[in-house]
Amino acid sequence: MKSVIMYIILFSANAILAAGIARNVQLRNGVRRIFNRSGVLSGRASGGSGAYRPETGNAMRMIERFRLLYIEKSNIKHYLPFMNIYTLLLLIALLFVAAYSRVFKLLDFLPSAFVISTIIAMAPLFALDLLSRYNSEAVRKTLSEYISVLSRWCSVKEDIMYAFEKSLTSNIGEPLKTFVTDMVIQVNTGMDSSEALDILQMKVDNSQFRDFVINIKLSMKNRGDIVKLLTNLENQFYRIDEEYNRRSISTYKDRMLLYFTMFGVLGLAYFFISSTPQINDFYLGSVSGKLLLTVFCGMYAFGFYLTAGIMRFKN
Repeated sequence: MKSVIMYIILFSANAILAAGIARNVQLRNGVRRIFNRSGVLSGRASGGSGAYRPETGNAMRMIERFRLLYIEKSNIKHYLPFMNIYTLLLLIALLFVAAYSRVFKLLDFLPSAFVISTIIAMAPLFALDLLSRYNSEAVRKTLSEYISVLSRWCSVKEDIMYAFEKSLTSNIGEPLKTFVTDMVIQVNTGMDSSEALDILQMKVDNSQFRDFVINIKLSMKNRGDIVKLLTNLENQFYRIDEEYNRRSISTYKDRMLLYFTMFGVLGLAYFFISSTPQINDFYLGSVSGKLLLTVFCGMYAFGFYLTAGIMRFKN
């Protein structure tokens, strides 16, 4: 029986690893392609306060990807200027240590305590992911108005980068203002405008915004009529906004509901184990019960991982 349970644990670990690789391969390749072309990983990036610094090595690539996912996309530095990757990792470590001592005291079994403490320690990442999704929704809702602002500035001077820079003087709101400011700084410090737009697109991570960036890049490449393009995009996105409002579509609210539901499972499980002496004695007092609880914790972590990442898959 014990060997069967151990096989189940190993299988769960392999499944989690396989799912992680499959889910992140597209983002990893995209980040690497953009950063390599723009000089971030190859050491050819220009300096400046807003430019991406040269980074090398697998560890640096992972740090850049992590920063894009949880620092840049969430725009957390607008609210907490001191926040960076290392501060975030320190916060996760402190949460793990604080949670582990209490969870281990309750479960008295290292593997299950480790799994539950890890999930609790990941709470800041889930919070930043929710903030990123909120930012994506906020940009989508204001995209039509922002395109109108760009169109007016392009009527003054038919140069989309000029329009991006001048749009910062308008009341475009957060997080779009910070994202566009970073892009303008990157272009002004030597980064290719196409690469800067790619990074901007990855920060927003929204299908409508992706279509907007792709059309802008094609117009820049083929020297198209940018004013006409922006006018057509503005009309198109206004119609999309009306459809979103009519159907009340919100991936941010869906994701928030999923996170709260999954975290609620922990509280429900604790209630059942602590309220029934027989269940408490089995899961916390016997070796077979502790092993079975570890399997359940692993399956819960795997389910949490898939649930948290299900909306990251691209259509």
